[in-house]
Amino acid sequence: MRASLGAPILGALMWLAAAAHCPASAADNESATRDPAEAIREVDARWSEDLFAGRLDRVMENYDDNAAFLVHGSPVIRGKPAIRAWFRARLDTPGYSARFRPTEIIVAASGDMAYELGEFEATVLSDGRRMHVKGKHLVTWKWNGARWVVTAESINTDGPAVAG
Repeated sequence: MRASLGAPILGALMWLAAAAHCPASAADNESATRDPAEAIREVDARWSEDLFAGRLDRVMENYDDNAAFLVHGSPVIRGKPAIRAWFRARLDTPGYSARFRPTEIIVAASGDMAYELGEFEATVLSDGRRMHVKGKHLVTWKWNGARWVVTAESINTDGPAVAG
């Protein structure tokens, strides 16, 4: 009787061990078989909500380890640690919030690369006043075999921040 109980338990443990080492989530596996542009739109929606909510770890899950980030007034920001530091500074700014959305996603014929154009809005407190800024972004994506990740992002504002 012990042998018959041991096999199912051993099998369950092996399954759990394999699942623990599998980096792709069910949603990621599903996105491998779906329309790439729609999959990227869904990633964007979660990413924007995570940014708005200040969930930095979840924001950073969207970036490739070697991603580049381009912002006005700064040299190219390279790699996840540097990009994380940039976002950490924004999220630590009183009253900061931001949301974005893609307006266009173009997928390469190969299906493993894409770029997106979009727009964003951000708000901060400055001298007790709420300041609002709008802008646009360009994001490049690659399919890493398990999910879509950002390889480069460039953001810039449409003009100076305005009270609002």
